[in-house]
Amino acid sequence: MALALLSVEHFPINLTAPHHPEPARTVADPKDPVQPQQDDAGFPDKPESRLLGRHGLQQLDLLMITIEALDSRSSEAMASLLQQKNTAMGVTDRVEFWKWRATNPMRRAMQRNRLKQGQVRTMVGLVCHMADRLYPVLHQLISVREDQSLAEARWTRLTGRLQGLVRQRMNPRRTAMQKFADDEYALAMARQMVRTLAFSAGPGGEQRLLASLQDGMRR
Repeated sequence: MALALLSVEHFPINLTAPHHPEPARTVADPKDPVQPQQDDAGFPDKPESRLLGRHGLQQLDLLMITIEALDSRSSEAMASLLQQKNTAMGVTDRVEFWKWRATNPMRRAMQRNRLKQGQVRTMVGLVCHMADRLYPVLHQLISVREDQSLAEARWTRLTGRLQGLVRQRMNPRRTAMQKFADDEYALAMARQMVRTLAFSAGPGGEQRLLASLQDGMRR
């Protein structure tokens, strides 16, 4: 039975539910993305050696906003999960988590602090963890087997939510954010973010996403 896409009532985030069989991660796994990572275990040397640049931080935050557009309760889920698992990384409350996200230079209330390497890895891991949880929805969106009219309706709904969140959170004076007012541009960005989330799910997702963000920083 197809999932009722983008409906919180039909697809809540359950932090205790088993993961989708394809990503196959468990909380007990020492490489669990929400566990604080030590040194360079499991990450390629080159991407890990630097903090994310402006573009990378922007993309990372947009991925989180897309997750929130997919499930309106995911913001609370992300903050709670980080607070539970990463107190050692400095996330003691939701305000601190918001400060991390506000390092995105496109935010209305931008924080000029630079994220530490461990904080970057933690946020990357969190995005991958949520991508695992949302994988059935992500797969449904990008599936070529879906009815076209139904797929278009789902994309339209997601794009509208993404545009609304961008208007709320982002600096309207930024040209990059003004582009989201255009429906075609916003749809293209929604597709890009969904594909990136699907690409980041499953084993090795953290490495793939971090390398992708670093690659974008070099362009």
